Amino acid sequence: MPRRRKPEVLAPAGNLRGLKTAVDFGADAVYCGGKAFGMRSAPKNLSLEDFEEGARYAHERGARVYVTLNVLPRNSEVEAMREYIGQLKDTGIDAMIVTDIGVMMMAHQIAPDIELHVSTQAGVTNYGAAQALYEFGARRVVLAREMDLQAVRDIRARIPDDMDIECFVHGAMCMAFSGRCLFSNYLTGRDGNHGECAQPCRWKYSIVEEKRPGQYYPIEQTAEGAYLFNSQDMCMLDHLDDLIDSGATSLKIEGRSKSAYYIAAMTNAYKIAVNEYMVQRGFESASGETLRPFTDRVIREGDPDWSLIVDDAAALPADAIERNADKAFAGVPGGDMGLEFAGGESDASESQTPESQTQPQTTAAATASSAAGTAAATADAATTSPNAASTAAATAASTAAKPTIDAAARAAGGTQLDELSYKARSARRKSNTAPEVLPEGWHHARVRPATHVSLPDWLLEEPDKVAHRDYSTGFYYPEHKVSQNTDRSAYFRAWMVVGEVLSWSPSEGGRVTIMSRNKIEAGQQVEFLLPGRRPFAYTMPAGGFRDADGRWVEAINNPAHVFSMPCPEPMPENTAIRSRTKRPTLKAE
Repeated sequence: MPRRRKPEVLAPAGNLRGLKTAVDFGADAVYCGGKAFGMRSAPKNLSLEDFEEGARYAHERGARVYVTLNVLPRNSEVEAMREYIGQLKDTGIDAMIVTDIGVMMMAHQIAPDIELHVSTQAGVTNYGAAQALYEFGARRVVLAREMDLQAVRDIRARIPDDMDIECFVHGAMCMAFSGRCLFSNYLTGRDGNHGECAQPCRWKYSIVEEKRPGQYYPIEQTAEGAYLFNSQDMCMLDHLDDLIDSGATSLKIEGRSKSAYYIAAMTNAYKIAVNEYMVQRGFESASGETLRPFTDRVIREGDPDWSLIVDDAAALPADAIERNADKAFAGVPGGDMGLEFAGGESDASESQTPESQTQPQTTAAATASSAAGTAAATADAATTSPNAASTAAATAASTAAKPTIDAAARAAGGTQLDELSYKARSARRKSNTAPEVLPEGWHHARVRPATHVSLPDWLLEEPDKVAHRDYSTGFYYPEHKVSQNTDRSAYFRAWMVVGEVLSWSPSEGGRVTIMSRNKIEAGQQVEFLLPGRRPFAYTMPAGGFRDADGRWVEAINNPAHVFSMPCPEPMPENTAIRSRTKRPTLKAE
C-alpha cells in the first residue's frame, strides 16, 4: 500500500468485524492484535486467517492494517515471538507495532518489507530517541502520551520527513507513564505489560488506619469513598487542527476492547473532522480533489521563510498562510501565560526583564533569535519601520547586559537561575505559544498563525453519543492538563444502540429489517449512523412495526429478534441505529 499524503485516521479493532467496520466508516488504517503478544488480551483479537481477510478487505478500500506486537517479552517468549513474526509476514499486513528493541531487530530481520512502528510504551519523548529508532529501521513513533503540542512540533521539526508521528486523539487514558504499569501485577497478578491489566486504577479506595481495622475513611470527604487514579478520557476532536499543525501524521483512536458501534461513531467523527481540516486549510476541494500536496506545518531551519517575521496574522494576504503549508499556529493564543524565563549575559536576545513581562505575547512565528519579552519587542519594531530593527537590537543588547531575573526567582527574592536550572524550567513551560530560545541557541519549532478549523455542532456532539468518562485534552495543553474523576469510575451514557440494519427495501415508502437491541416505540426519535455524513434522524411513526413473520406489533421490545420498521432513506447493512436514553446512566457500553 502506498504511503498516505494526508493525516491518517487510525482506528482500533478487537476482531474482524471491528476491522471491517472501521474501514467502512473511513479509517485510513486499523490497528489490531493477534492471538498473542498484543497489549489487549480482553478482546477476541484476530487469527492469522483474520489478518489475511482483513488486509484484503482494507487494501481493496485503500486502507492499511497494523498489528500490535508491543508486549515486553520475557526470555521464554522470545523464540515464540520469532515464530509468530514469521507467520505474520505473509498475511498481507502493512506494519508491526513494537516496543521492545529486540523485537524490533527481530522483525526487521524476518520481515524487512513490513513497516515498523514504535509503540507509545517505548516512551519516546524527544527527537534524539526518534532519530535513533529511525536509524534502527522504524518508520513511525507513537509519542509518549505525556507530550504537549510544543514537544510534538519540536520532534517533528528534527526528524526525517519520511518518519511518521502518531499521536492519541481519543479514548481512555492510563494513569501510568505511557501505559507502562506494575499496579495490576502487584494487586492481582495480571500483567498489564502483557495485555492482562485488571485496571485497579479505576477501583474505589479508602484509608484504613493501622490500629482501627475495619474503619474505612474516604480519601475525599464523600460517603462513597474516592477513586484515586481514575484518569479522564481524551477527546481532541475540536483541536485536531492544533495537533495536525504540530506535525502529527497519524491520529490514533483508543479502544480495541470497544464495540463496533463505538468504532464506527468515533472513526466517522474524526474522519469527517480531518476532511474539514484538509478543505479549510486549502489542501483539498470540498469534493476531495487535491489542490496542493499536504505537508506538516512546522517551520524547519533552512525553509525559505525560516526568518520571516509575521507580527499580525490579519496583516497577511488572505491566502498567504495557505500558500505556506509548512507553517501554522498550534496552541492557545493569548498573553503572558506564566512562561518562566532566565538566561546568562551572553543571551543577547533571549533575556526577559521585569518590564517586558507585562507586554502581551504575540501570536507571531518567531525568527531564529526570537524569544519572550525583549525579543518579541524586537520583532514588533522590525515590522514597524526600516530603522526600527537596529534600534530594537541595540535595546536588546543593552538589556542583555543587565542581570536577568526569572519570575519565580523574583517572587522568592532571588536572582537569576543558573543555566542548568534554566534548562529544566524550560522543559516545564506553561505556554504552548510563547517563543523560546535556550542559552545554547536551541530553538523550539516555529509556527505561523492559522485560522481555527471550524467543525459543525452536530459533529462536536458525536463523542457524547458513545459511552465515555469525562473528557479532557490529555497533556497537549500544559495549562489544561488531564485530571482524575475522583467520584466514580463508571462510564457516562446518554445514548444507546437500539438496533442494527440487516437490509433495506423501497417497498411501502421504504422499510428496514433490523436486529433489535433495545426498545423502539412510536414517537421515538432515532438516528442512523452513516459513514461520511451527518446521521439521519427519524421520528418513528405509529403503526409501522412488524415482527419477523410480518405481523404488526405495537413496539419493538424484544432484544436480539428480527423486526422491520419504516425508513424513507436507503440504509446499508450493519448500520447502527441509536436513540437518546430517557435518563443518562453511569454504566459500560
